Amino acid sequence: MRRLPLPTLLIALVLVAALSAPDDGRADPAEHLTYMTEQYWPMNYSRNGRLAGLSVELLRRMWREMGVPEQPIHLFPWPRAYDMGHVDPRTMLFSMYRTKGREPDFKWVGPIVQGKTEVFTLRSRHLSAHSLKDLGGWRLAAVRDVASANILRDAGLRYTGSRTPDTAIGMLTLDRVDAVAMDALQFHHFAARLGCPSGEFKPIMTLCTDPLYFAFSLDTPDALIKRFQKALDAVTRQPDYRALLDRYLN
Repeated sequence: MRRLPLPTLLIALVLVAALSAPDDGRADPAEHLTYMTEQYWPMNYSRNGRLAGLSVELLRRMWREMGVPEQPIHLFPWPRAYDMGHVDPRTMLFSMYRTKGREPDFKWVGPIVQGKTEVFTLRSRHLSAHSLKDLGGWRLAAVRDVASANILRDAGLRYTGSRTPDTAIGMLTLDRVDAVAMDALQFHHFAARLGCPSGEFKPIMTLCTDPLYFAFSLDTPDALIKRFQKALDAVTRQPDYRALLDRYLN
């Protein structure tokens, strides 16, 4: 029987060991997640081709705390990202209102900040409402699948679902709807981007003040959720954390 030269035998043994090793044995489970977000200033948005915002910065710091290399973050319109977060395995979606209705659909890491969703009208219309019941019969608009849209739906109110915030605000300025339900920060940002004077609109009702979180698909291992939460807690204790909040929120 012919013997293989020692160098050839060593190379063969290394190849066998490499091929028989598990594909993901050396990779961190956090590297197997699909990270998704939307245009939601000042939490997550695209600037000069690069994602920025408070939530994005927190996530990058969390990765560093966990020893995970920076991962790609995919930017989608919210309705598409929300659908993918429900259906696709191993996903993380942010920034999401952690509402009672959504609680069982995801695993959660947070909070990031406290949110605020309001109902906005044109100041010139002099409309008022004090409860969801008062909105019955109104022409309403909201971005599909966001927290405010879910609140309107659960209250039995009909509304026009838009794909983007600026579309919903445009409907309001053109008097095609009576009111828009939307996150307050997002509403003011997109209204300004459309060139609307800040005094043109009036918030008439607060729908919710639920906190914003990182939302994970239900198949994400609990051990990984705990690692992300531990990393976020560590980030919030960093000396410059307060300055980070001030940079994006003030």
